[in-house]
Amino acid sequence: MENEHSELIIGYLQGRLHGRDLDNFYVWVNESADNKKLFFETKALYEACTPSREKSEIQDSWLRLLEKRTSRQHKKQSFWLRISTYAAVAIIATAITSSLFLWSSSQEKTMATRYIGGDGLNADVVELPDGSRVSLGSHTTFSYDAQYGKSRRVVYLEGEAYFEVAKQKDKPFVVRTKEQDIEALGTKFNVTAYPADSLLTTTLLEGSVRLTTSALAQQAVLKPNEQFIYNRKTQAFSLQPVDASQYVSWTTGYYYFPEQSLQAILYRLSHVYGVQFTVKSEELNHRTFTGTFYRGQSIKDIMEIIHLSIPIRYKIDDHHVTISEI
Repeated sequence: MENEHSELIIGYLQGRLHGRDLDNFYVWVNESADNKKLFFETKALYEACTPSREKSEIQDSWLRLLEKRTSRQHKKQSFWLRISTYAAVAIIATAITSSLFLWSSSQEKTMATRYIGGDGLNADVVELPDGSRVSLGSHTTFSYDAQYGKSRRVVYLEGEAYFEVAKQKDKPFVVRTKEQDIEALGTKFNVTAYPADSLLTTTLLEGSVRLTTSALAQQAVLKPNEQFIYNRKTQAFSLQPVDASQYVSWTTGYYYFPEQSLQAILYRLSHVYGVQFTVKSEELNHRTFTGTFYRGQSIKDIMEIIHLSIPIRYKIDDHHVTISEI
């Protein structure tokens, strides 16, 4: 079983899991705190060994080594012995020094608690030591360190989360993403910050938040029912009024799209379902749709609903959907 889980984690980190294998990974990682801890420790080691996004040669080496070791060694072989061997291959391939491992290890020790959001109908809810509540979206990683609550309350987010922050005026609450710090006191707000996405979005329901973006000279302060969107690629941003409640309905499994473009809808669905969309027509991308989807519906059901408003032809191939005009 240990051997099976080690292969599952490595497959996920290398982007090789699809269909049922990907579903099995998310089921396993959310079963227990020990599973989540094992995943994040492995992820930290893997990322320390492979800082570059160009990993094809490293991945090939890992796969070849995995095949050899699987055929030669017993299934009860230690998971961490296998990981250390993979790490050695990655070090050789990328010429990483041991100092990087020391940095990674010390960073791991400061991280007290980590979570990963699953694919359930409702959001996974985490209660922090101060009583703040965090709802995690699909494919989301969330963590806070051992210093949380001493002088400040800093949390780290990759993905989407809805925050209900307990009031502690003397201890600011800060959500830290790759390019942005979002500071709040007693506040309810939603943040979408998937690492691979170009858009970083913050939507405020109650209270106020202050956003500090690394590439922008000025801070932004949001009022209730305002949304701040930052484009990582162009470094452009917008601040617009919205009905903020519509942007947190996902926590109960419902996704509401008010007059949104097909492009925006598919962008959202890609995270919810772990599906990649290809649209053959740029004109289709800009067609608008209003409606509500439930997380329990299949991608086929959703495509049929969209088809009622926007005439489309679609083809579903496992976790990839191709859409074209009729």
